[in-house]
Amino acid sequence: MSDTMTLMVLAGGLGSRYKGQKQVDPVGDNGECLMEFGLYDAINNGVNHVVFIVNDQMPEEIKEHLRKPLDERGIKVDFVLQAMPKAVPEKYADLVPLRQKPWGTAHAVLMAKDVVKQPFVVMNADDYYGANTFELAHELVKAGKIDAKNYGMVAFELEKTLSDNGTVSRGVCEVEDGKLKKVTEILKIIKKDNGEIVNEADQPEKVDLQPKSKVSMNFWILDHTIFPSLQEGFEDFLSKIENKEKQEYFIPLYIDNQIQKGELNVWVEQSKEDWFGMTYPEDKQLVVDDLKQKTQDGKYNSPLWKK
Repeated sequence: MSDTMTLMVLAGGLGSRYKGQKQVDPVGDNGECLMEFGLYDAINNGVNHVVFIVNDQMPEEIKEHLRKPLDERGIKVDFVLQAMPKAVPEKYADLVPLRQKPWGTAHAVLMAKDVVKQPFVVMNADDYYGANTFELAHELVKAGKIDAKNYGMVAFELEKTLSDNGTVSRGVCEVEDGKLKKVTEILKIIKKDNGEIVNEADQPEKVDLQPKSKVSMNFWILDHTIFPSLQEGFEDFLSKIENKEKQEYFIPLYIDNQIQKGELNVWVEQSKEDWFGMTYPEDKQLVVDDLKQKTQDGKYNSPLWKK
C-alpha cells in the first residue's frame, strides 16, 4: 500500500482552439501558469513525483521554470516527450505521417511507462481542479483502493465545467453505488441561452445531459501496472481507426472498454471544487479573476511558491 502518488501532467496538446501554448500562459499575480496551481495542490496532498508529458514546442526555460520549485521541495521531476511515432508498432507506421494532431490522452499516458512506478494521478495542464480534488485522490491511494484492478476518478458536475465561449468535450459518467458503470466521451457540449445543455456534435452516442450529470475532467487515479493493457488498447484503436488524420485515443475510451469487459472497477468521488480552464482565449480573464480571488481568500500564496 502506498501513501505517495505520482502526478502526470498532460501538457502535450497543441491547443488548436486556444491558438497557442495555453499550458504556459501566465494567469497568476506573479506570472504563474495554471498548471502551477495544480502542482501546488498536488504536492500538498501526497505527490512526491511529477511527470510532465510535453510536446517538442515547450521551451527549455519553461521546463526550468516548472522544475525549480519542485526541485526545491524535494519532488522528483521527469519531462517526457509525446512524439507521434512513440508506442506505434511497425505495422501501423504508415499512419504516422498522416497525423495532423497527437494521438490523444491515452497515448500521452503511455509515454510515461518507463518512469512511473506507483499509483498516479492524471491531470490536464489547462484545467483547474482545486485542493479538494487532490485530497480525494490521496484518500483513495492511502486507503489501498488503487491497484491493478481498481482505479479511481474524481468527477465534477457538468454545469460547473462548461465554457461561456464555445463548445467543450466531456466524458459523461454513469455511476452506481460509487462505481463507474459507463463513461461516454461527448463532443461539442454547449449551454444554450435558455439554459439547456446540448450536444452539437454529429456522433452516434446519445446521452441525456443534465446540469448535475457527473463528468470526467480527465482526473484519473491509475495504477502503474496499466501500461501493457493500455498499449494493447492503443494497438486495437489503430487497427480500427477511421479518421487517420485526427481520431484520438482517449483515456475514457480505454477505461470504458475495460469496465465493459469486466476487467476493471473505478471508484468515483465527487469534487467540491468549481472547475475552470482555458479552452478558448476568452477564458483566460475568467481564470485570472478566479485565481486572484482564491489567492485573496488565502488558498494560495502570492507569489505562489514563496518560502
